[in-house]
Amino acid sequence: MSTKDVMIWRSNRAGTHYVADTVVMEEPVEIRIRFRDSNDKWGERPLSITMRTPGDDQALAVGFMFTEGMLLENQLDKVTIGLENTVTVHFKPDVRPELEKLQRNFYATSSCGVCGKSSLDSLGYTYENLHFAENLPPLSPELIASLPQKLTEYQSLFDETGGIHAAGLFDWEGNLVLSAEDVGRHNAVDKIAGKALMNQSLPFNQHILVLSGRACFELLHKALALNIPVVVAVGAPSSLAIETAERFGQTLIGFARDGRFNVYSGIHRVEALVLPKK
Repeated sequence: MSTKDVMIWRSNRAGTHYVADTVVMEEPVEIRIRFRDSNDKWGERPLSITMRTPGDDQALAVGFMFTEGMLLENQLDKVTIGLENTVTVHFKPDVRPELEKLQRNFYATSSCGVCGKSSLDSLGYTYENLHFAENLPPLSPELIASLPQKLTEYQSLFDETGGIHAAGLFDWEGNLVLSAEDVGRHNAVDKIAGKALMNQSLPFNQHILVLSGRACFELLHKALALNIPVVVAVGAPSSLAIETAERFGQTLIGFARDGRFNVYSGIHRVEALVLPKK
């Protein structure tokens, strides 16, 4: 279940009443991997514990591993759900994962993923396979401004609880392709990545990622891992998110609400805001 009913005291001008309320669920899930080792024997080990909203757990596990560079498109065999909030990602029999990449145990809280990094260089991401689609028509301001409202039409858990993040993937014409909700904003993007990988619908190099909240570095990192050229956030971007978008030629748009928005990077992809050639 993704929500839970609780009893609360609600106070307003009409008085104080003891009523039922619906809140979003937040629980830990353990991501495990199963693979053949160097001795050709099957092994299994824990990889990460993350706080998340239950639902789409298989997509979350696959998407997390993909956006963190631990799983390639052609390496996934299957994903299984175990007891007590565990998900196991199975590598194909002929794949020998680079275990040194998996040595650190990830513990991502629901409010942040990568925190406390002072510069992009210290993170070491290069995105060598980045290939945004070229020669796409610039996006109209009207289309960009419409995307956050389109996303809200698919935020069923937000309508129930008011306490959850959402991410939506749109094509260049503004049609929703995939969406996900989670108490952790980075989890919502990972769920989209996992759905895409399991449905073999990558890459997204001519798509737009829309975020219901702010744009931090980790979300830009995951968008770059998915080859997404445009990120639109309802909230503000961080300085590292802007630096990341500028370095890799990504378009970053923030404060997209009430028919307005700010462009922080990649202005050439926005119609009527394209600077004239000198």
